[in-house]
Order: sequence, then C-alpha cells, then structure tokens
Amino acid sequence: MTYEIPKYIDNIPKSDKLYRLVWRIVSLFLFKPFSLPFFNGWRIFLLKLFGAKLNKGCHIYSSAYIPSPKNLSMGIQSTLGPEVKLHFGKTIIGNKVTISQRSYLCSATHETDSINLPFISGTIIIKDFAWVAAEVFIMTNVTIGEGAILGARSAVFNDVDDWSIVGGNPAKFIKKRLVKDWLC
Repeated sequence: MTYEIPKYIDNIPKSDKLYRLVWRIVSLFLFKPFSLPFFNGWRIFLLKLFGAKLNKGCHIYSSAYIPSPKNLSMGIQSTLGPEVKLHFGKTIIGNKVTISQRSYLCSATHETDSINLPFISGTIIIKDFAWVAAEVFIMTNVTIGEGAILGARSAVFNDVDDWSIVGGNPAKFIKKRLVKDWLC
C-alpha cells in the first residue's frame, strides 16, 4: 500500500510572519538586554508599540518570551515573571495576576484531525487575582477563574473554577481558596 504525502498548508498570513520577525529583532536588541527593574517602563513602551494592551502597574521581565505582543492583554498590577513563555495565540490576563517563573502559556496548537496538522490559534484567559505558580503549563482555550491558584509544575488542560486551588499533571482540584483579608 502506498500513501501520497499531502502538501503542507501554511495558514499563517505573511503579514503576521513579517510582524513577528520585526518584533524578534527589536526584542533581541532593545527589549531583552534591558533587564534591570528600572527599564520596566521601556519594555512596556516597546510592547505597547507592537500592539500589546497593558494597563497601569504591569511588570514584565526582560527574559519573558512574547512572540506576538499584539496578542497580549494585561490588567492593572499584573506580572509576567522571569522566563515565562507565551505562544502565538491570544493571552488575556486580568488585574493583579502573577505568572511565576518559567511558566508556559500555550495559546495555540495544531489541528489533530488533519494529516497536515495545521496551526490553530486559541485564547488563554486568566481572571483577576489568580496566581500561576512556577513552571505551570496552560493549554490553549483554557480559562483560569478569578482568584484561582495553579500549583507549581501543574499541567492545566481544562478550565479552573473561581477561587480554586489545583495542582498536578493533569491538574486536579485540591481545595477551595479562602481569603482572610481583602487588602489590595
């Protein structure tokens, strides 16, 4: 039995590829080298210049990998920690959210129903007051509820309820999060 290998279908527009190439060059020379906290405003400026929607008090480490700033939206006083990696899809982060070091927010994937595995873009939504602990993996089209905590090294493939603590691989419910004070 012989199989004909189907032609690869590239469904990413050339304009998006050019945008990402220009951003990578700018990022390499004007974003990543400016790693001191003093330069956070400069990094925010560059990200906004490339289309990111960032609110007051955002903090983004220079080692964060952001392949497409126009797909990033962050609320007030939210943080992308050191070596956090985003993907090409949309990432929407609420207010007072912390994404801890080396977490990977995989907002795109491939269509597994096709032999060509075409690229498909999705969205990750992380609501207000959530904390994504170190080295967490979040899959595309997942919503992290308000006030949720994702334990270190969790792998999250499904939505997480508001005010829940989850952990493990795959992430499972551990307990409800009870907040003693509301000092913001």
